[in-house]
Amino acid sequence: MRLNRFFRTTTFRLALLYAMLFGASVLALFAFIYGTTTVLIDRERKEAIAANMASLTDHYAATGLNGLAAAILARTQPDRVGDNIYLLADRNFRPVAGNGTGWPYYAEQEGPWLTFPVARSPLGDPEIHMAQALHAVLPNGYHLLVGQDMRAQEQLKRVVVEALFWSLAITLCLGLAVGLIMSRNTLRRIETINAAAERIMRGEFKHRLPVRHGGDEFDRLAENLNAMLDEIERLMGSMRTVTHNIAHDLRSPLTRVKNRLEAALAGMEETDQRRESIEQAVGEADQLLATFNALLSIADAEAGAGRGEMAPVDLQALGRDVAELYEPLVEERGFVLETGLSGSAVVSGNRQLLFQALANLIDNAVKYAGSGGRIALTVAPTPEGGAEVVVSDNGPGIPEADRSRVLDRFVRLDPSRSTPGSGLGLSLVSAIARLHNAELSLEDNRPGLRVRIRFPAAV
Repeated sequence: MRLNRFFRTTTFRLALLYAMLFGASVLALFAFIYGTTTVLIDRERKEAIAANMASLTDHYAATGLNGLAAAILARTQPDRVGDNIYLLADRNFRPVAGNGTGWPYYAEQEGPWLTFPVARSPLGDPEIHMAQALHAVLPNGYHLLVGQDMRAQEQLKRVVVEALFWSLAITLCLGLAVGLIMSRNTLRRIETINAAAERIMRGEFKHRLPVRHGGDEFDRLAENLNAMLDEIERLMGSMRTVTHNIAHDLRSPLTRVKNRLEAALAGMEETDQRRESIEQAVGEADQLLATFNALLSIADAEAGAGRGEMAPVDLQALGRDVAELYEPLVEERGFVLETGLSGSAVVSGNRQLLFQALANLIDNAVKYAGSGGRIALTVAPTPEGGAEVVVSDNGPGIPEADRSRVLDRFVRLDPSRSTPGSGLGLSLVSAIARLHNAELSLEDNRPGLRVRIRFPAAV
């Protein structure tokens, strides 16, 4: 069963595919070598036979039949003959001279060339080989046959076929062995990941996938999954915190709304008091609706609901619109709003969400910076081609230890508990910044708080 799992792995199939490709390459290579070598040997053999035939016919023309027979006798000596075949026959194909036992009766003929079997016994028992020869008819009617034994070509063919067989066998065996080894290693890594995933599914949410730091694809997969698990754990923790904060921060206003409505319903108050109670209840309900609307806005921003409405946005013009809207409120609270808006800073974004983010930052500065302070809004391009928005004040600021915490939902520092609000302003700004791939940072303005948002270059 485990071996069957090896066979079904992608790595084993890839190794088998590569082995088959290598085998096909070996087969093609040996076929090319065999074909090229065979053609070369065949051409050289025919050239040698033709040269011998030309030499003997010239000898016949110079010395006659007896001289030709003597030349054939000299060439058929054991130290000279080699694989050559010489045969001089009369008009009736009876042998006259040469090392051939008789005229080949079962020869395959193609023009003057003949292919026929010959029996050779170099070490004892005769062996049958094919031979190729050139046939010429002499002027006196005699027949001259000059050829060569083709056993060298047959041996080469046999050697190539055997080498091909063993090469294919070794290639396939190595491919299967490598496939099994790779499949075993891959299965071991995958089983490790599966075991870690099962532990996480059983409730061990702190457990993470092992990373060998080898830089391979499994390490990159484990690192990405671990980062995903960290983000899921962060979101689950944020959800638990949100649930707890909703129960904590909304219980009091809901209780006040209920009590005031019950008092108004009981009719125990005067008409003016009853009206005041209802107005206060409506105010509390408006605050609750604002809280839920802020939560929905944060959820939409984190889900990327505004990503489809991205368009070029000039942050300079957007900053002027926000400053014009909030300048009366700022002056009414005794603040001075300073703006540094010049040049052009265009980013790709959702204008409505960016307007809401800047409005939240100025609103937070008005709420928590104290009276008679200074609020500054600056927008400037960055050297990288993006833009930077900075909202700063000279209020009490936020301690460095709490700067990352205030970006969570419903987080309000103790000094601000008496100020109306839900603790969602900076959370919404953070969600909008993430939606725009912007970098949000809280810094010390000495005194006060400086909120900086750096946007990437518009695509």
